[in-house]
Amino acid sequence: MLCYLIFLLYRVVTRRDVSSYQVISGSLALNNSYRGLVLRHEDIYTSASSGYITYFAREGEHVGVGDLVFAVDQTGDSLKSREEKAGENMLSDSELSGLRTQIANFATGFKPSVFYDSYDFSYDINGSLLKLANENVLNILSGINGAYASDLVGLIYANRPGYIVYSTDGYETLTQDMVTEDSFIEDTYEKNQLSADALLDAGSPVFKLITDEEWSIVVPMERKRAEDMIGGGNVKVRILKTQQDIYATPEVVFHDNDTSYVFLHFNNSVVNYYSDRFLDIEFSDSNEKGLKIPLSSIVHKQFFLVPKEYAVDKGENNQYIFLRKTFLEDGTVSSERMNIEVYSEDDENYFVDDTQLRIGDYLLKNDNLEEFPVSKRGELTGVYNINKGYADFRQIVILYQNDEYAIVRSNTVYGLSEYDYIALDSSSLTDDAFVFE
Repeated sequence: MLCYLIFLLYRVVTRRDVSSYQVISGSLALNNSYRGLVLRHEDIYTSASSGYITYFAREGEHVGVGDLVFAVDQTGDSLKSREEKAGENMLSDSELSGLRTQIANFATGFKPSVFYDSYDFSYDINGSLLKLANENVLNILSGINGAYASDLVGLIYANRPGYIVYSTDGYETLTQDMVTEDSFIEDTYEKNQLSADALLDAGSPVFKLITDEEWSIVVPMERKRAEDMIGGGNVKVRILKTQQDIYATPEVVFHDNDTSYVFLHFNNSVVNYYSDRFLDIEFSDSNEKGLKIPLSSIVHKQFFLVPKEYAVDKGENNQYIFLRKTFLEDGTVSSERMNIEVYSEDDENYFVDDTQLRIGDYLLKNDNLEEFPVSKRGELTGVYNINKGYADFRQIVILYQNDEYAIVRSNTVYGLSEYDYIALDSSSLTDDAFVFE
């Protein structure tokens, strides 16, 4: 009775007031939004002669081999007189619908922080209207091809199929192996709009052709998140400008400075983003589920590493039986059986704490006198489980975390279960310390 009273007194004196947290299943809203760089198959075409340029293919339109793209007027007078004869140009319902779609797409994806997009939008609308007007002019002049052709230096036709773009930005030749951190600096990014009816010198860029449906968005990404994408198959990506969900094949490239680039390869919808070099995207798997715990509960603890072959038997729960080398009074080598709790394991070792073993101890194999000196250590990440009224370390495997919480893997052998109680703040706790809520 006296011993029991002394134990209770010791427990009362040494106990600590600890706030508890009940472990529950949950999820974290991850930061899945990224701004990526668009890579496409793009060819720039230049004018063979100088003159005033008039476009007849609408930007974003798919042209085939032999389709008229632009005309070069040496003086500019010929097209001007013909536009006067064309009179007022009325837009059809389909043409008006196309303009409405352009405006709606811009309004959906516009961000004040990227204000230069509004200038691109202005160029796009003006260009669309001019090209519609030029199409009407061309229809009127179709019956007088001889006179029309004599006034112009040339009518230029597409020599291969693709989507027409009337701007350049210097990124057309950028390939996957050329991407660096500097590629994402938008402060120095410049887009050169190719205006209709402009006077250009021979050799000047006139239009750009996107020649393939395959394209990519590359995003810089934290290394762990990039590693999780390896071998995971296609990923679902939402492009915020149009709110379009599209599947991509990810390819991860790691750099020596821990920068990771994820190349998202697409095989459709390139026409929807023909004029965009940078796009905001979001991964659809925005919630990672598991056991949700506060970061203040997490601790890091050192353990002894003991080879698995030195465990001679399996005890109850996570207990294993080891043989520790001892000496009798006459100096004879002997051994003692010890039940030691294991807190985790890897392919070769068990993680055991220092409550029963210490540096300098030797463990013996069951079938011979081969010895293992206890000294090597490894670190585990975990929390203090307080279900039984004292601090009991439990390993956790963190899947993801934000500034306040972590999602840890559930149903692990040495870990936590849902509805366990853990210490909310583990910074001042020690192993086996009695706690009081």
